[in-house]
Amino acid sequence: MILEGKTIIVTGGNKGIGLEISKKIIKEGGYVFICSKNDNDNLKEYYGHYSFFKCDVSDEFQVHRFMNTINEKYNNVYGLVNCAGIYGPIGKTTIIDNHSILNTIKINLMGTINMCNSFINLIKNKKRKIVNFSGGGASGPFPNYSAYAISKIGIVKLTENLSIELSKDNIDINCIAPGFVATNIHKKTLEAGPHTAGKEFYEKTKEQLEGKSTSPKIAADLVIFLLSEESNGISGKFISAPWDPWKEKNFQEELRNNKDLATIRRIDNKYFRKI
Repeated sequence: MILEGKTIIVTGGNKGIGLEISKKIIKEGGYVFICSKNDNDNLKEYYGHYSFFKCDVSDEFQVHRFMNTINEKYNNVYGLVNCAGIYGPIGKTTIIDNHSILNTIKINLMGTINMCNSFINLIKNKKRKIVNFSGGGASGPFPNYSAYAISKIGIVKLTENLSIELSKDNIDINCIAPGFVATNIHKKTLEAGPHTAGKEFYEKTKEQLEGKSTSPKIAADLVIFLLSEESNGISGKFISAPWDPWKEKNFQEELRNNKDLATIRRIDNKYFRKI
């Protein structure tokens, strides 16, 4: 029960990976404030261990209203998990609608910024944790999914910047890549088809959805670790839930002490010359 008595906000916490995270927090003794623009309540079996708030994270006014409500009633929020997000438009960047690109960035990136800013203003002088969700679209090329990839790489840089800006505010902030988890978000790829989504990723999506995907429990376990006191001092990192050895003590110490580990940096080859 490593989150005993701790209150944590989870955006998108009523479905997909967010739902798994919400359940895990409750099982570890925490209380969850679920923030979602989708009002489906999928946690009824955990009645008494969570509160549901309908809120669109891309709307700054709604986020402020949500946070003020929590502050007035509870005033003791320990953690924030930004899990809400969408794929956005699929197709070549030169063809997809610019409005759809902006809407994706508004939900994924600006939604995370809105929540972080409001959360930071909510608390003072207490140890707190923020966990943001990035993804594979941030660590390598993701053709035909530019809106998603742009928003996710932005979250990585946001996380790193905030970790430095908030270094004296007793806040640890990290972001994670959950791996390919079988959620409803991938239906958009199947609907788009191989021509629009790209044959390679379309086939990979079909294969993953047929039983080779990553369990959402792996991402949830990493979130719990990053919310726990065991992760104190780890901040500004981009961690892969299925691929990084984050459970190993040696790796955890490297995360604390190596400023370049688990970050996105330019790698230059032997032909690079300093000018």
